[in-house]
Amino acid sequence: MFIYFLDNTNNLRFELYVIHIQVDGTGFPLAYLFLENNSNCGNGIRTGIIIDFFLQLKIRGLEPEFFLTDKDFAQISAARFI
Repeated sequence: MFIYFLDNTNNLRFELYVIHIQVDGTGFPLAYLFLENNSNCGNGIRTGIIIDFFLQLKIRGLEPEFFLTDKDFAQISAARFI
């Protein structure tokens, strides 16, 4: 399984986080998280929300093989926590 993030994908100030899995060489979206980013919340709040998202997947037995990001500190911190 792998994780792939897409940020700021629309003009409504929402970030889209997508979890993909790979089965027999084909990728499938497994989970989505839309996170409002109105610039009023710090990285600590965003990191906590992303960690909660990851924990819900981990509780269900999903263990990522790798993590892709665009150098976003909140994403990197969340991935390191999990």
